[in-house]
Amino acid sequence: MTTRRNPTAEDPSGPELVRAVLSNGLRILLAPVPEVPRVAVCVTYGVGFRSERPGEEGLAHLFEHLMFRGSASLPDGRFYEHLRRLGSEANGTTHQDYTDYYQVVPSAGLELALFSEADRMRAPRFTARGLAEQIAGVEAEIRERTLDRPYGGFPWPLLPQALYRLHRNAHDGYGDIARLKQVTLQECADFFDAHYAPGNAVLTLAGGFDPQKALLLVERHFGGIPPRPCLPSPELDEPAGGTGTTLTCAEPGIPATAVALGFHLPGPDREVNRYLATVVIAGMLSGNGAADATGRVWKASGSCGFFGPFDAVSPDALIVAGLLPGGATPEEFTAAVRWTLERWAGGDVTVSDVETVRGRLSVEHARNHSDLGARSRALGRLEHLYRHAELLDEIPERLATVSTHDVTDAARALATARHGLLVIDPAPVRRRPVASGMPEKQGGRQPRRPYRAPGRPVRGDQQPYPIPLLGKHGRAAFRSARDEVLPHGLRVSAVEDSRGRWSRHGCGFPSAHSA
Repeated sequence: MTTRRNPTAEDPSGPELVRAVLSNGLRILLAPVPEVPRVAVCVTYGVGFRSERPGEEGLAHLFEHLMFRGSASLPDGRFYEHLRRLGSEANGTTHQDYTDYYQVVPSAGLELALFSEADRMRAPRFTARGLAEQIAGVEAEIRERTLDRPYGGFPWPLLPQALYRLHRNAHDGYGDIARLKQVTLQECADFFDAHYAPGNAVLTLAGGFDPQKALLLVERHFGGIPPRPCLPSPELDEPAGGTGTTLTCAEPGIPATAVALGFHLPGPDREVNRYLATVVIAGMLSGNGAADATGRVWKASGSCGFFGPFDAVSPDALIVAGLLPGGATPEEFTAAVRWTLERWAGGDVTVSDVETVRGRLSVEHARNHSDLGARSRALGRLEHLYRHAELLDEIPERLATVSTHDVTDAARALATARHGLLVIDPAPVRRRPVASGMPEKQGGRQPRRPYRAPGRPVRGDQQPYPIPLLGKHGRAAFRSARDEVLPHGLRVSAVEDSRGRWSRHGCGFPSAHSA
């Protein structure tokens, strides 16, 4: 295992990061905050919607669900046992270029969290029952997010179909439920084999732990997982030239036409400073709207990235969305946005507008990453996508340097960028595009091409390992405790935790939990 540290940041809110790499290729990122009594454990895998080949639409998201259903040492839902016992949380999310799994546990539960993540990286269990249950869960999620809600699928996953040409960038990451119901256990094993190798992952720890002890625990539980070849990153560069298309949908029961205009945007992996200037442009559109040539102002909401800024590699997108007032057309909205961008590209940008947006974005950035879970996920994501986790604490400083000239340059690039338009009109009958770019033919599904070459070994050791005990070091921090039953029967337990700096919050007794 090789280890290195980055120079200590001047800002005390961003603690020193410790990096290490195991012999199997797993990258380790440690962000210790000694005074915090909890720790977040996040594993970021380099697989997302854009890793899916034709015929695999929705498989990355389905697989995220499957990873919670059991592993060799924690079968049949036992993954959650230590979480319930410790009052902890866990979840997973699937994005364009990565999938992450995270837990937030008391510091005493660090080894249990590491063990459970290592066990499903080493030996997940795929059963016919578990697969059927998770397909049903994914079906319910698809219905909730895209079918049963007003403006379902707006702007994602519909807008990419209008903006991009390549299947990897344009297809629906949820997939088609009828096709997902045909997924086999062998296909799940092949997908794991191809994408869930240690060398395709970043393990991030953030919170209260000793870095040297944590590295020993990481080596103990992850070091024995055998290395496997990693697939190369998918080719995502869009063909040069051309324009996007207009995708028109219909939906009953909605009050107004919704429009979303997407602009092709190089990601932070290409031009981080211009990307930040585009984030400021998105904020200016959200705050000021888009004005057309007549001076009419159209309400608009701007954002970078389908899942937020700094969440994908190139190509990314600037998204400008809005609801049309009565009698207005999508073409008028598009013209207003383009006119605004062209005006800013010509230098009509005020210092006060830029400063206002920069301040708001800095506050939002601090608020969105204030808890351990969000911080660990962001660090792991930035390390995987851009090999630069420090960007998380650099963003406010970089934002502060965005000038009116930077905004002008970014607007000039957007004015000539490819764009696509999504329109959802009120109508008596719901209408959505037929899934495109799929290899399925009428009456059946073409078999997917296997990842594994003949004779290539599948997963390694599938034997269960002993589950570690809860760390004893965590108990010494609890100096006093009270346990009472109130007159109406509610039992209240409270403990004092010396590791937290609670006095600054004015709390006489720092933490209380009812049971």
